[in-house]
Amino acid sequence: MVVAMIGGLLSPVRAQQPDDPAARLLARMPPAVRVGQLFLVTFPGTDVDELSAISTLIVEDHIGGVLLRSESGNIVNEGNTPAQVAALTNGLQRLAWEGSQTPLPAEEGEGAVLSPFVPLFIAVEQGGDGELYTAIISGTTPLPSPMALGATWNPAHAETVGAIVGEELSALGINLLLGPSLDVLDTPRPGSPADLGVRSFGGDPYWVGQMGVAFVRGVHTGSGGRTAVVPGHFPGLGAADRPLSEEVSTVQKSLEQLKQIELAPFFAVVSAEDPLAQADGLLVSHIRYRGFQGNIYASTKPVSFDPQALQQLMALPELAPWREAGGVAVADELGVRAVRRFYDPTEEVFNGLRIAREAFVAGNDLLILSHFAQTDDWESHIANVRAAVAFFREKYSSDPTFQVWVDEAVLRILRLKLRLYSTFTLNGTQVDVEAAVGVVGQHREEVALIARDAVTLLSPPSPELRPAPPAADERIVIFTDDRQVIPCADCAPVYVIPPTLLADTLVRLYGPQATLQVQPDRVSSFTFSELMDYLAALPAAPSAEVTPLPPHPVEVALQQADWVLFAMLDVTDQVEHSGAVRRFLAGQADLLQDKEVVVFAFGAPYYLDTTEIAKLSAYFGLYSHTEPFVEAAARALFDEFPFTGAPPVSVAGLSYNLLTQTQPDPAQIIEVFYEVVGNEQGEGGEETPQPTPQSREVHQGDTLQLWTNTIVDRNGHPVPDGTPVEFIFTYPQEGLEHTVQVTTRDGIAETTVTLDRVGQLQVSVRAEPVPRAIRLEMNIPEGAPAEIVAITPTP
Repeated sequence: MVVAMIGGLLSPVRAQQPDDPAARLLARMPPAVRVGQLFLVTFPGTDVDELSAISTLIVEDHIGGVLLRSESGNIVNEGNTPAQVAALTNGLQRLAWEGSQTPLPAEEGEGAVLSPFVPLFIAVEQGGDGELYTAIISGTTPLPSPMALGATWNPAHAETVGAIVGEELSALGINLLLGPSLDVLDTPRPGSPADLGVRSFGGDPYWVGQMGVAFVRGVHTGSGGRTAVVPGHFPGLGAADRPLSEEVSTVQKSLEQLKQIELAPFFAVVSAEDPLAQADGLLVSHIRYRGFQGNIYASTKPVSFDPQALQQLMALPELAPWREAGGVAVADELGVRAVRRFYDPTEEVFNGLRIAREAFVAGNDLLILSHFAQTDDWESHIANVRAAVAFFREKYSSDPTFQVWVDEAVLRILRLKLRLYSTFTLNGTQVDVEAAVGVVGQHREEVALIARDAVTLLSPPSPELRPAPPAADERIVIFTDDRQVIPCADCAPVYVIPPTLLADTLVRLYGPQATLQVQPDRVSSFTFSELMDYLAALPAAPSAEVTPLPPHPVEVALQQADWVLFAMLDVTDQVEHSGAVRRFLAGQADLLQDKEVVVFAFGAPYYLDTTEIAKLSAYFGLYSHTEPFVEAAARALFDEFPFTGAPPVSVAGLSYNLLTQTQPDPAQIIEVFYEVVGNEQGEGGEETPQPTPQSREVHQGDTLQLWTNTIVDRNGHPVPDGTPVEFIFTYPQEGLEHTVQVTTRDGIAETTVTLDRVGQLQVSVRAEPVPRAIRLEMNIPEGAPAEIVAITPTP
């Protein structure tokens, strides 16, 4: 049963064309080299000499790709990182070339042959928003988070950022991007360990898909087709209730429900009309579903290990053509704790051979072997990787069915690599280290413009209701979340937002060397930790017997302040001081009387509740904490630009429901336009509708093409594709009415009507909650031109 299903899943690539370069290349590859192509591995450090672990894996085990990570020590986010990474990728590709120069046993086991050189996949995760989710930080352009892009509601911005990523990665020799994330955050879970925060484009499947399509196109364009794109986390982690660092989530959803939300963005990136906008692969994640096939009591295995579930997904009509054309399925990290616990809940034994085999048998082509051991010990990881590769080599030689599966997967991999490098030569993989340094990090201005378009005035509801900017004689107190991260294995911790960055930015833009609107001695900065220390030191109740202590510096600053600003990230139990704003607003609101209180949300916008927001003078959504967004916050405080951003997710504290917001705006006027469609003979005698110039007279029997103007949602953006719209045709003299329901595409609804009777015809349009309205009135006489009047509503 399983064999038959997997054969069906992989069979499209069996039909090898005689002129297929990938098939010819495969025929020249010894078995050991074929098997090695299936693996994308992590390794420690930057050493690529002949005694290094990665040299062994590439030269002896013929590994087909590597995943570079800062925490693995591959990327040193200090000093001249672009040069370091470019030199590393050159060295890795050189190892692959050296491995091709060693004779290996031929497929039939007789003699020895040289394997053709096949470039490595060199992959990174470059998700944006600084050190938390981006591998290469130092020297590169500071990228916005996906949610910041979503808040602009402008796919062109996603394409711009994708192009920046593609240009910079390809200049550094990176040819595989694991991203972007296409997870749909339809129901935010603030405070949950599985909270996606700003790692999602948003909560609407259509808009997540639009952003994903644009981003993919940008990467391909920016890299000149030299960087492949593998969006994650198929089939979607938006509904997961726990992170993969804990265990595999089980989600109660049927396949039909998944198609409506989680899968929709993936459908968009595999079926985009523009080939440049199509994903090269999909990153298959570890998530289970209860009710997947209709039985609410049955659960799948994690999809990445379930042949039936993955085959059923890949056979969907939206995915099957992409898969048949060579789309690559990439199994997400096989050594994460969630996988280890699934295979051994006691976490005592790590069966890497079984894990790798079942991921491959499920239908994945490329397996990411990361954290591939019971512990974080690199020696055990390398040993387990080598054991898995050796196990696959043995299976290839002894199991004909397994051999077919391997060859089919390798064909997909080779075809993708051939799209990246038209010919496989060592020189073709080498990048100019000096030139790379000049290419990366040159796009801050583009990101600054995106940051301004993302800024959202969450509260008050209108800019006119917020206070005027600070005056020169007013005092400003700033509290900044002071959490730290380690940007690379041997790097010292750095602040996510440096504690004085917002203050320094205000002084730079509006201080003595600028507009004199801010006096440096009237701006003071504290961290969230200092604020929490002050709150913890407050006595539960005043007592006459206690000797008064000198006032806390925070208290003194607050008493003197005219403005209190909070630079806030996400709120999580894993960072104790992250809840400082909430705690302060709950217990010390009296200190804020007669002061302007502003919160800048540099993370997701949904961590404050209604009561907390009501205590603020202004609440801004920034969605990203990199320097361009901190500068955008400072400029927003001084009203330098209109606030055009809008939350791409629901925000309970504002009663902002994304489903409601993306419905048609009931205040808009939907117009209807028309043109006559003429019939001309097409091929084979079929009648083909042809648009006719508007000047043509309209008569009984003619067919009219009808379409609306762009229907917008409550945020002023085109409604999602698939929004239902009704065209209502009424013959009042006869008491007849006919309704045609269609759905929008790019915000526009279209239909046709044939004028098959004489008399009066009214054409109305309705898109709930926009009320029905007559938009065209026609008088259709017999044997004479019709009179058509467009009804213009009275303001």
